[in-house]
Amino acid sequence: FLIIIGTVAVYGFTAPPLARVLKVAQADPQGALIVGAHAWGIKIAKVLKDKGFKVAMVDSNRSATYKARMEDIQVFQGSALAKDIYDKLDFNGIGKLMALTPNDEANALIVLHFAEFFNREELYQITPESREKRDEDKFSPQHLRGRFLFGKEITYQYLTKRFSQGATIKSSKLTEEYTFEKFKERYGEDCVPLFLINEDNKLKVFATDYELAPKAGHTIIALVDEKENN
Repeated sequence: FLIIIGTVAVYGFTAPPLARVLKVAQADPQGALIVGAHAWGIKIAKVLKDKGFKVAMVDSNRSATYKARMEDIQVFQGSALAKDIYDKLDFNGIGKLMALTPNDEANALIVLHFAEFFNREELYQITPESREKRDEDKFSPQHLRGRFLFGKEITYQYLTKRFSQGATIKSSKLTEEYTFEKFKERYGEDCVPLFLINEDNKLKVFATDYELAPKAGHTIIALVDEKENN
């Protein structure tokens, strides 16, 4: 992590001044910058965009960025640490970062790089693959990584496998009758809540360090297995 810290320090000194005020450029921005335009990363981005949230993606793979553009998603081809990313992407309306690459250390580095641009609580990375790294304190101190996304077993490989087996992303509006508990009963134990949209149209992210309390009026966005009776 000394290399990571040193690299971020260099980028921090060279970052354009405008970037340092991104977090206050718009009051409480709800959109997301997603690093990793692989197949299921694009699916997550598309769902958020369809719900009305600003979304931008970053990936160095030309084929991946092409597929994101075909979904009409704003995307930057190149490194998330590239200085010209600020000129190529419109950050207005974006207040969350989600690092979804298969490399745990790269995700932590990306989080560190953007730490001055977003509020600390809105910096996320996919849960590390190894069980030892999933112990958040052992992986690295809180200020040197993002909040772990979705659940302690919800890793990059886990999501890749689920999507390859036909899992899909569903959104459901909760009511007094159709509660979060009934939603989970409907889709079973393999249901993975990803996001919550509250009554004020604020996007909340399920993370391992904080338990959301879905209630009537909220919309749940979750990874589920399709069922014939749905």
